[in-house]
Amino acid sequence: METVALQAVGQAAGSLVAPGVEGGKGIFNCLQRKYAYVKNIRDNIGKLEKEELYLCNDDADVRTELERNKLTKERTNRCETWLNEVENVKRDIEKLKVDYNNTGSYFCGLCPFPSLLKLGKNIVKKTAEVVELRSQIHQITIMHEKPPARLVPVIEKHARKKSDVPSFDSRVETLVEWLEDENLKRICIWGPPGVGKTTIMEILHDRVGKSGKFDIIFWVTLSADGRIRDIQDVIWKRLDMRVDGNYSADERANMISEELKDKRYVLFLDLDNVFSEIDLRGVGTHDEHEHGKVVFSCRYKNNNVCGDTDEEMNVQRLSDEDAENFFWKIVGSHLKSNPDIKPVAKLIVNECGGMPHMIKLIGNRLAKKDDPAIWRDMLSQLRSPTMEPQEQLEEVYKAFKLVYEKLSEEMKPCLLYWAVFPAGYEIFRDHIIDCWRAEQFLPSQRNLSSTRDRGHTILDEFVRKSLLEKGKKWGHFKMYEYFQRVALRIANLEENFNFFVAEDENIIDEDWERARRMSLIQVRLSTLPKRPQCCGILTLLLQESSLAEFPREFFGYMCGLQVLNLHETRITALPSSICSLINLKGLLIINCSQLVQLPSQIGDLEHLEILDIHNTGLYSLPEEIGQLSNLKCLRVSFAEDAGNQNHVEELKPMIPSNVIARLSKLEELSIAVSHCSTRYQNAAEIAREISNLEKLTSLCFFFPEMEFFEAFIQNSKSWTSNSFRSFKIVVGCQRNSSASEFRVFECSAEKHLRFSAGNEFPDAISQVLKQAKAFELIGHQTATSLSAFRADNLQGVEACIVEECNEMENIIDSTGVEFERLKSLQICNLPKLKGIWQRPIESKSLCSLTTLSLKGCNNIEALFTPGMIIRLSQLENLQVEDCCVLKKIIEDGRADESRTFPKLKNLQLSDLPELCSISHASLQWPSLETVFIKPCMKLRNIPHTIQKASKLRTIQCTEEWWNQQDWPVDTNKDDFRKFLSFI
Repeated sequence: METVALQAVGQAAGSLVAPGVEGGKGIFNCLQRKYAYVKNIRDNIGKLEKEELYLCNDDADVRTELERNKLTKERTNRCETWLNEVENVKRDIEKLKVDYNNTGSYFCGLCPFPSLLKLGKNIVKKTAEVVELRSQIHQITIMHEKPPARLVPVIEKHARKKSDVPSFDSRVETLVEWLEDENLKRICIWGPPGVGKTTIMEILHDRVGKSGKFDIIFWVTLSADGRIRDIQDVIWKRLDMRVDGNYSADERANMISEELKDKRYVLFLDLDNVFSEIDLRGVGTHDEHEHGKVVFSCRYKNNNVCGDTDEEMNVQRLSDEDAENFFWKIVGSHLKSNPDIKPVAKLIVNECGGMPHMIKLIGNRLAKKDDPAIWRDMLSQLRSPTMEPQEQLEEVYKAFKLVYEKLSEEMKPCLLYWAVFPAGYEIFRDHIIDCWRAEQFLPSQRNLSSTRDRGHTILDEFVRKSLLEKGKKWGHFKMYEYFQRVALRIANLEENFNFFVAEDENIIDEDWERARRMSLIQVRLSTLPKRPQCCGILTLLLQESSLAEFPREFFGYMCGLQVLNLHETRITALPSSICSLINLKGLLIINCSQLVQLPSQIGDLEHLEILDIHNTGLYSLPEEIGQLSNLKCLRVSFAEDAGNQNHVEELKPMIPSNVIARLSKLEELSIAVSHCSTRYQNAAEIAREISNLEKLTSLCFFFPEMEFFEAFIQNSKSWTSNSFRSFKIVVGCQRNSSASEFRVFECSAEKHLRFSAGNEFPDAISQVLKQAKAFELIGHQTATSLSAFRADNLQGVEACIVEECNEMENIIDSTGVEFERLKSLQICNLPKLKGIWQRPIESKSLCSLTTLSLKGCNNIEALFTPGMIIRLSQLENLQVEDCCVLKKIIEDGRADESRTFPKLKNLQLSDLPELCSISHASLQWPSLETVFIKPCMKLRNIPHTIQKASKLRTIQCTEEWWNQQDWPVDTNKDDFRKFLSFI
């Protein structure tokens, strides 16, 4: 190759020799340099490639440094220029390499010398450029500190400042307060779909964004299959972080955390369709972020959906008034005047179940429609269990079905069973569990106690998943109306479920034959078929149906029936055909006041497990009850001594001898009688028979004499071997009272003890009191305080009533009962009571108390000391009534105003003639909503006392009392007028 090159150079030299000689050495030197470009071309290309490698390494080092520090620094303009120059040089070098590789063919005589000379010269020149670029990078500044990014604090949801629903606005106010609390980091808003969680959160989002109190606010809506990375993506984008680089989730979380750690931020998460746990630390939002907050909405009551929460808000259905107002606002209030539309509208609103989303969907369909036929058709569609739902309502069906399909196989039939009841129907907890057991939905639970426990867990799960809600009455539950229709639709698609829920008495024979579960609840029945052909029916619900009589052979073809409910019917007798119900497991005859006796055929129900016959006209149990060898639960109450009135033999005992003793499988027994009944003389015998029951776990019983009770505690095989799951025990007689008339407490367990008219402190009482959650002490003749029953026996009590104890001076004295778990305390008619708490209040004393009621205590002058007030941090309801010498609610003294009654919502003061002061100071009252004052004529400083109550809604009082109030100079009377309601 070199020989060919020399020949080429020689040719060139020959052509130039004459001018070169004439020009002297300058020309020769020029030719020599040009010759060197060609002669050394191989070495020069090697040098270029070597320098290029060094340059590429420098380039890579610079880019690595840029990437590593990109969150806090950014490249300089000079660095940007250098990187661009490097890229240009690298492209030029690639072109030179291509040209050089092509010189092989040129040296075969095809390449003119000038082209070869140019290539060699460019290689040398480019090498010099590379060396220069490499030297520059050590002399320039690569990066400098990144200026703070200009964050857009909030991207508005464009929610209304005020919603169409007043209750939403009050919830937003509460949430704003929570967000302003530095100690609250995570807030959960939960409830069923369509209840308005998202609307509330959108209003909150925009309001917080406009407040300017946070640097940045995020909003993320996650789908059912949403992932942590989806949340990160939104945050990543809002923070304007670079998205290049394939980072793992953990790397992204660290980078997000680093970016957020010093920022004031709120992350809003809409998780309504999410059923799995979201690890917020995995997102990059940590509790350690001093100024960071997370607000999330979900369908479930928070069970670590986003970890532990500091506050939870359960958004429930609208009140009837709010629901109706919202509906008319959507459809047009002018339609109210149409007499054919207004009654249908009320039924439609009821079907919507107080759910804003449903009301809005239906309302929009009916807006400005003045044809009553369209309204009636809409009502029909909403009530139909078989008709396909309208397109707008399909999402409700899907929302319910999504949760339903994720339930265990055990829970699914339990949920669908709710569809057999009318929409919005409240069901007592034990009743629905009895039905589940009778229907064998819980086959793995052999005894009633474990069935109850499992049932409680399932109900809690349904409430937590927003499928059910707690009813107005304690221990009752109901399904959201629109879910109930969906459940009925799903149930009728399931094999062997076949529900028939009647709304009137127009029932044909085919309905009886086809149905597996039939509900005639609240249907006005004039008659029943004589002998319906329905061997496959499993559940028959006739409660509240106005049924007065059964045809004699009605039950003849119901051999498969498992649940029969006759609650609140007008029946006077059961037909003899009841003996055909050989598979019946649950028979419920409750509040049937005209039923005075049971037929002897009831003894043929050999599989009966649950028999509930309380609040009837029943005078006595038939002896045949003793034949029910599988009976596990017996609840019975007896009419008072009305034998002659009911034409029943008066001397017949309530419970014949040896009936209870033969029911060896009994686990639950409730016998309610009048305390003054003359037919309860065999109470001692019945108590002895109960003592021999070995499987008893629940007992409701009245022991008229202490010796009967002591004998039971000493001899009961169940009491000594088991800790009772529940009990309602009355010991001692009390005037005008019944053993069944227990005050209802929402305790963690149903363990109630009432001790009446005693004068000692028996050990048997102490044994039961140790387990009791509710304790009623009535008419004790010697107790001066509850401490007489020993502190260790009272530690588990959650609700307590002390009444008509004439020697009681203090509820707690210096001997020490902490009452850490006490939630409700009712004090009534204690003539010597001086105070609630005699000794200094311990830090945990009364720390759980939410309700306090004081009535008829005419020796107490001041209710609380300043020290006691501090302990009542959970008190929500305070009622003081008919205490004729009470002068002050809070004694004068130094009290922390900010820690006084922080959660008190309801204050009721009645008939307190000497009361002149609630507090000498103007308290904060941060939670006070309602005040009821019935003439307390010496109390004149209420405006001063409650002027700071920011949540006050109602003041009920007499006009005369209100007009005599003393007003502070700086208080405007008109500020209170909107709350006034004169009585």
